[in-house]
Amino acid sequence: MTGSPRPALRVTQIGNASGGPGGVSSVVRTTSTWADDDLVVREWPSYWHGSRRRTVAALARTTAKALFSKVGPTDVWHFHLTQEGSFLREGLLLWIGRRRGVCCTALVHGSHFVAFAEANRRLAGRVLRRPAVVFVLTEPASEMVRSLGVPAVRVANAVPIADEPVTAGRSGFVFAGEIGERKGADVLLEAWAAAGVEGHELVLLGDLARRFRLPDPLPDGVVVQGPVGPDEVLARLRTAVALVLPSRAEAMPMIILESMSLGTPVIATDVGQIAEVVDSTGLVVPPADAAALGTAIRRLADSPELARRLGQSAWDRVRTRHSNDVVKGTFVAHWAACVSAARPGDKPLPDPPDST
Repeated sequence: MTGSPRPALRVTQIGNASGGPGGVSSVVRTTSTWADDDLVVREWPSYWHGSRRRTVAALARTTAKALFSKVGPTDVWHFHLTQEGSFLREGLLLWIGRRRGVCCTALVHGSHFVAFAEANRRLAGRVLRRPAVVFVLTEPASEMVRSLGVPAVRVANAVPIADEPVTAGRSGFVFAGEIGERKGADVLLEAWAAAGVEGHELVLLGDLARRFRLPDPLPDGVVVQGPVGPDEVLARLRTAVALVLPSRAEAMPMIILESMSLGTPVIATDVGQIAEVVDSTGLVVPPADAAALGTAIRRLADSPELARRLGQSAWDRVRTRHSNDVVKGTFVAHWAACVSAARPGDKPLPDPPDST
């Protein structure tokens, strides 16, 4: 006689809407693809990047679900935390989840999380003590979480891997993200103008940041396409020579992993964990260095064979380190352990130490 089959884990993602722009939304979309016979994945959005109206509506709906939805023994609420308002919105929902006895976990994103947490240690500590498990993507984030007296589990972001990268007929360079100073759009435009690249376009995909002004006229070969859907971003990257992301501040931008997963090499800056992830499969330059950035762009524009070799190496690297199969197991193991425990995390951790 065999026992009853174990019920599937039901993981509810709470945070950025999967239909929105940005790296966190991309993580939500990717995590949703993990569903199988043993794992149900759904989402309750509580934030829409760039839309206050949609954020308010989404937060109201998700708060109602958090308060009144039926909770089962295999439920996990998995929160996507960034910084600032996220610690209020998702922090409230975390509190509701813990009051209801739900197993809660959190993944910390955010290019400015470390600075935010250092400046708001008590708020950050109170929120981060609520989940049973806190996942982090970078070592600086891990050190910050531990300094608040909270254990941290270092993980990688997952990304779907293309079956085979496009090797012929690639053209153009792509920037994808908010077009503004934090992502280094000003440096990129200066570098592109100085590089004098012929036969290629530089396509900028994304919303224009507030108070950021594009030069008029634009440098030759620059096309500002503006915001597009995730599928179009990937389609552009699939046949591009390279992704160019000269950010001044990042944690681990998903767009870099997505580009590498398509066999498209990356030109980026040495901020956050970018150099660690890209390693020797792309070109990494100092932030805010237009001359070095222009040289890197020109180098790949002038050498299709180098771009092809770097792209192949990038594809190989993410396939072994960031594929769904590699990353999913770590999360599922922690989620399963969480629901197996009785009211996990009920013993509160001490208040985080004050900054010295």
